[in-house]
Amino acid sequence: MFYKRKQPLVLFYSSRRGGSTLLAEIMEAARSTVYVDQPFDLWKPDTDRGRIIASFLPNKHQSQFFEMDDQEKNKITLYLDHFYKKKLLHLSTGKRAKHIVLKIVNAHGLIDELATLVPSKTVVLMRHPFSQSLSVMRNKWGTCEAAFIESTTWTDTYLTLEQLAFSKEVSEKGTYFEKAVLNWCLEWHYPLHYSKTKKLTLYYEDLVLDGANHITRLYEFLGFKEIQNGVAILNKPSKSSNFSTKATVEGIKNNDKSAMLSSWRSQLEEKDLVNAQKILDVFNVTVYSRFSDIPQL
Repeated sequence: MFYKRKQPLVLFYSSRRGGSTLLAEIMEAARSTVYVDQPFDLWKPDTDRGRIIASFLPNKHQSQFFEMDDQEKNKITLYLDHFYKKKLLHLSTGKRAKHIVLKIVNAHGLIDELATLVPSKTVVLMRHPFSQSLSVMRNKWGTCEAAFIESTTWTDTYLTLEQLAFSKEVSEKGTYFEKAVLNWCLEWHYPLHYSKTKKLTLYYEDLVLDGANHITRLYEFLGFKEIQNGVAILNKPSKSSNFSTKATVEGIKNNDKSAMLSSWRSQLEEKDLVNAQKILDVFNVTVYSRFSDIPQL
């Protein structure tokens, strides 16, 4: 079936290892819905997919999109318009679709601007930064705080002098874990403290504890039906579960929600918790802390 009426894109923002694949699959479970995995990823320019993406997007340090000039804006607008008109479905999980979800993990700072470039709805998924950071470390992925710190335009606009000096210190002298937490704070700094775009914000921990309720909220926000299809996804490991710990995968299978959400505590020492909490405090992050496994709203 061909869909003549264009539907708004779903601009879905999450962190790497932040539950993004799980929520993308939950949305994909709705009828005639596909998702595009990391459409702003410039890390693989030698692949067919990477060449297509690079042909549209401006080159950005560490593939981090949080600011753009007029020329870059024109390129990104054209790119999003191609998705909106379903001209880039070959980058998605299906060949035909009514709804297209863009799973974005590295353009959080453009959350307001991208929403103005194309008809769209914005969804945000956050996860405890300590848990997310440990997952990044486990997979031996690099951190991208340098891209933010080195942009004087961005830091002059959005960071205080204290925040900038502290960021440089952590980036230069901090542990792998501290750098990953800093990366999380910089990545989410604009959405948490400056964004005005209408959005639905979800939390990974809420999906684990009360998935049916929050999937219902998601589907209603997007105008999707077949809510039961989305709920069914929660009982399965996501496509990215090979990046998860054995304990997490077993927790999914055994429905051990407490173990899934608190497993990060056994992997950190007190000094790790203290130093990471200081990073959250410097960036005025209150939704998550060392003292709770779940968001404090």
